[in-house]
Amino acid sequence: MRSLLFLSLLLTFSACNDTPKTNTKNKNIVKANAQDLTNLDTSAAGSKQNLINFEKGKIAMRKKLSSGIVLKWIERGSGPDFKNGEMALIDYRLGTPDGRIIDGNNRIDLPFLPFVVGYSMQTPGWDLAFTHLRVGDFVKIEIPANLAFGSKGIKDILAPNTPNWLFVKVLSKIKPSIDDNGIRAWKLAEGKPFELDPEGVKEVAYEFVASTPNKANAIVARKFPQRFVIGQKTTVPGLRKILKNALEGERYYLILQPEQAYGKKGYGQSIAPNEPVFFLMDIVGVRTIS
Repeated sequence: MRSLLFLSLLLTFSACNDTPKTNTKNKNIVKANAQDLTNLDTSAAGSKQNLINFEKGKIAMRKKLSSGIVLKWIERGSGPDFKNGEMALIDYRLGTPDGRIIDGNNRIDLPFLPFVVGYSMQTPGWDLAFTHLRVGDFVKIEIPANLAFGSKGIKDILAPNTPNWLFVKVLSKIKPSIDDNGIRAWKLAEGKPFELDPEGVKEVAYEFVASTPNKANAIVARKFPQRFVIGQKTTVPGLRKILKNALEGERYYLILQPEQAYGKKGYGQSIAPNEPVFFLMDIVGVRTIS
């Protein structure tokens, strides 16, 4: 069983009042012009039939993958495509064949959310499908149950062995702010200014969830912040480099290659040897210690 919706993962760290802050030169947003996803948001009578019938007369292209995933393009974009380890900004609704919407960025009044392809932020079907998408796509993705939430489902939300219908607009591709020496980083929120006492040492408190291409939520460190003192080696090399200059309130998505993460040894049963790792990390405090 993979993680629950990555939306709930984001909510773990904040009330999600911040939209991702990025350099507008890198956004290059290409919006799909077909019927808007807000047409699926109504709770009025007949809304289930609205979702079931949403695609009728709109499909411009169809593709079935060997995994059983079916992609139905309502509009085909002309922007760049996606490889594992790249970030998309998406507007999405997640539904089921009985016509229910069970998730979407509209649930927290945001026009889009970031999604990093290939690192188990969502169920396996998402990662498999996104390598066939490009900026500007407006697509319905039919995900078989075994590539969604499987035999466990989601308690009180999704019955076991239920296929998922993902309706998604791919709004943009976001370049990382750092992409060097095995560290790829996107800063999603800015931090507060901090002045280090010249006689002290900087200590950073942070929370994170780490996932890999094969395992969601492989390490969860969120209720009790981790503490890192600059100059020590109490965490992996890639995190040390980011934490050195971190400020309270910053939020990062990070992909660390094995040499910047847990290397040849891995991390217990959670991270395999020589495995790249994705981190969703919040900086929750910065202070000077003696």
